[in-house]
Amino acid sequence: MNLLTTLTLLMLLSVTVGYKILFMVPFNAPSHWILLQHFVKELVTKRGHHVTAIVNTPITNFQSPNYTEILIDPPFIEGATHRMQAVYENSDQNVFHSARQYVNVSIHSSEIGLQSENVQKIIHSTDLHFDLIIKEDFFHISWLMFGYKFDAPVITICTYGHTDYFDRSMGLFTPWSHVPHQLLDYDENMSYSQRIFNLLLSTYDAWLRHWIVLSKQNQIAQQYFSHLIDEKGRSLPTVEELQQNISMIFVNTHRSIFKSRPQMPGLINVGGAHIKPPKKLPPDLQEFLDNSKNGVILFSLGAFMRSDAMPKEKIEIFLKVFGKLKQNILWKFENESLANVPSNVRIQNWLPQSDVLAHPNVVVFISHGGMSGTYEGVARGVPFLFSPLFADQFRNAQRLVNTGNGLRLPFNKITVETLSSHLNELLTNKSYSNRAKIMSRLFNDNLVHPMDEAMFWIEYVIRTGNGAQHLKSYAIYMPWYRYLISN
Repeated sequence: MNLLTTLTLLMLLSVTVGYKILFMVPFNAPSHWILLQHFVKELVTKRGHHVTAIVNTPITNFQSPNYTEILIDPPFIEGATHRMQAVYENSDQNVFHSARQYVNVSIHSSEIGLQSENVQKIIHSTDLHFDLIIKEDFFHISWLMFGYKFDAPVITICTYGHTDYFDRSMGLFTPWSHVPHQLLDYDENMSYSQRIFNLLLSTYDAWLRHWIVLSKQNQIAQQYFSHLIDEKGRSLPTVEELQQNISMIFVNTHRSIFKSRPQMPGLINVGGAHIKPPKKLPPDLQEFLDNSKNGVILFSLGAFMRSDAMPKEKIEIFLKVFGKLKQNILWKFENESLANVPSNVRIQNWLPQSDVLAHPNVVVFISHGGMSGTYEGVARGVPFLFSPLFADQFRNAQRLVNTGNGLRLPFNKITVETLSSHLNELLTNKSYSNRAKIMSRLFNDNLVHPMDEAMFWIEYVIRTGNGAQHLKSYAIYMPWYRYLISN
């Protein structure tokens, strides 16, 4: 056997002998899970790993001998329709209330998942082995105990962007003087009053995390994993200790949109990992787009928010304005029996959004500013009309407004006049489409594709044998007063 044959066999062996990975998504948010599915599929189909996923809803039309699904039953459901209506009615968010709301949701969903009989079987299993734990990072800190149970390193994936506690988990203190809180739409060059408000919100968020999140999540972890005391012959670690042991955090950000901030080697930016070359569209949709010689305006509020839950008067405003345009409109609207739809408006309850955005006739994207859809619009070079509704959408929208990629129209300020004027500005002022093309080039200009980078680091953490401890800063283990004092 010659050297070339030997090397080829070794390369094939490294691809086909996969690692065993436990992938956990406790929070039942469609947009989060749609994004995370790309990581699961890449691990299974392209990298040959064996993935066991604990999820609320199954992946549709996906089967593999290397993929096992453990469903949280009953799934976590938080009154989605009622919440949507409340979001539309209160789109001018109170950030302090929002911060507390996400804490409450994360605590509730943590317990719902761990109570599930299917998950209990994993918790109490004695014959399972995993080389790595991957968990969605949405405050479910008690779930880090799975890493302790299986003596496996942990990587967390955030679907929404960079937050202060990621910094602390990797040994950084966020410089609030120039890094705005994730719920604020401020730029880095904050005014004095903005810095004060940022300080107040960031301090409140840190207080919530330390005194509410960590305390409650520690109780949950001790309750559902208490049997490990006998199994391992020692007391359980605290969730603070588990958090310090996270090997890496994959952050859904991209340098072309979010400006520089202090980094650690364990913070990996993977924004755009889900974006692939556009696929062929269904024939009827392709024909609609091809024949739209005056252009198409895409209107989509993502996977969670439903257009049919919008207040009736707002729906009527959109229809009235759309009917006066020479462009065609493609609207993701979940109730296809909508009445009085103008002839230039096509409604569908589902759209291959990223593939539609790649069509050259799409001239404007009306969006709420969700992270995945924002990246898709930037990648395809389409200018935006943003109407953010909650969470990080205000920040995402303002980032691109500041760079000239689009305009922002608050949902509660939408009228026939304001909507018409904003759309007219985007359709007639070529600076927006020119800037969108520049941003697209910046976004797509990567050393490697973000998904390939994520896969490298996943396999790297496993290969090190100790969770890549050499990349961790000792500052993780230091209290704040030692961190800030040199002697």
